[in-house]
Amino acid sequence: MSKRTCTFYVSGMHCAACEILLEKKIQNLKGVHHVHASLIDKKIEMMIDSSGPRTEDLNKQFADLGYSFSVQPVGQATFSLQSVVSVLFISIAFAVVFFILNDSGILANAAVSTESSYLAFFVLGVIASLSTCAALVGGLILSLSKQWNTLYGGVDANERAKPFFMFNIGRLISYGVLGAVIGYIGSFFTISLQFTATLIIMVSVIMIWLGLQMLGVRFAKKVTFALPGFISSYISDEKHFQGRYMPFLMGALTFFIPCGFTLMAQTVALTTGNPVQSMLMMVSFALGTLPVLAVISFSSMKLQKSAQYAGTFNLLVGLFIIGFGFYNINSQLNVLGMKNATDFVPKKMVEYVPLPQEERLGVIMKTENGTSYQQLTLKAEGFGYLPREVTLKVGIPVRLKVLNTNVVGCAQAMYLPGLYDKVLYLTGTETEAEFTPQQTGTFKISCTMGMVPPIVVTVES
Repeated sequence: MSKRTCTFYVSGMHCAACEILLEKKIQNLKGVHHVHASLIDKKIEMMIDSSGPRTEDLNKQFADLGYSFSVQPVGQATFSLQSVVSVLFISIAFAVVFFILNDSGILANAAVSTESSYLAFFVLGVIASLSTCAALVGGLILSLSKQWNTLYGGVDANERAKPFFMFNIGRLISYGVLGAVIGYIGSFFTISLQFTATLIIMVSVIMIWLGLQMLGVRFAKKVTFALPGFISSYISDEKHFQGRYMPFLMGALTFFIPCGFTLMAQTVALTTGNPVQSMLMMVSFALGTLPVLAVISFSSMKLQKSAQYAGTFNLLVGLFIIGFGFYNINSQLNVLGMKNATDFVPKKMVEYVPLPQEERLGVIMKTENGTSYQQLTLKAEGFGYLPREVTLKVGIPVRLKVLNTNVVGCAQAMYLPGLYDKVLYLTGTETEAEFTPQQTGTFKISCTMGMVPPIVVTVES
């Protein structure tokens, strides 16, 4: 039987997982002898015989997964005007909600660091499940659901639900076990806040890259973040996972799917150096992803089925991931004491504020037993510090007093890089510390995640 090479162009390819999924599915079609998917060119090259699939066959086969095939190249502008308009209105609504929640301090619960609560990791998991987890893990569930329904099929709804329970239970257990493993690995290293900040910046760059891939930016497709091809191909091949307990294993393996938010949680868990804490962080994150993934599992929700909704979804998620990545980078630059976007925004000038204790915020020169010192009084309230600007003298001791009023989130862990070596944990109504500025320059006081709008400290001679 003669064979020939043919090329189909694919609309709906957004990441390396799409390459794996398409190759796996098409390889099993009748008449296909070899297949290669390319994210860069958005095309499928295959060796087929006379019984091989035609364009209409592929479109029918992959419609539910959000892919469409043609013999003509797919243009780079994959988003319709309707998708762009929809995303614009949704983005405006999100921006309004973001500023409201940010001012209220609620968003502090989404700031993850080694000092973050497990609720913060749960919230991060919810965010992930509404974006990349829905696209990657949700896509995996949908691609396997037909096989699972066949294996566990019948009229009994409880039987059909078993593989999805097993998948999500496997996911939770693996996040706990492997979370403890990476925490144990982290215990062999002394990890500073500077190293953590640098690592998070690197992960954020990866997130931005993944977001650009979802937007269809051509140059971003030239480098993909995924497991080695032979491993991914083996894992994604249904023939290797046909047993009745394989959904459990598939759920467990999602720990290794390159989702930006998962990488963020894993990075912070690694830096704890504590297996138990790391395990609880990752379990909390996985629990956050569970509600949306359960909906996908049990309702067979197909986010990518409609071309209209697929375009809106991918555009919105891509922009969100990119924004989140830049937000993280901007915050970590605060931790490193480097200039960031906040340095170019006009700062609110906060005057000295009379307090009940007759103290004043800011710096006051005092003398005790013939020795001069600088009394620096700050206020931590909600998710912010005041005043926003202070000036200190180099070489003169500083007595720092922080007045705490319902401080939340990572704002409870104040960090003064270049001024005070330790993290200042704001646990009581007042927290005190002493240090002496050793050099002139500009420094920043923020939280350990750099997410609190910083106090700019100018040290002069």
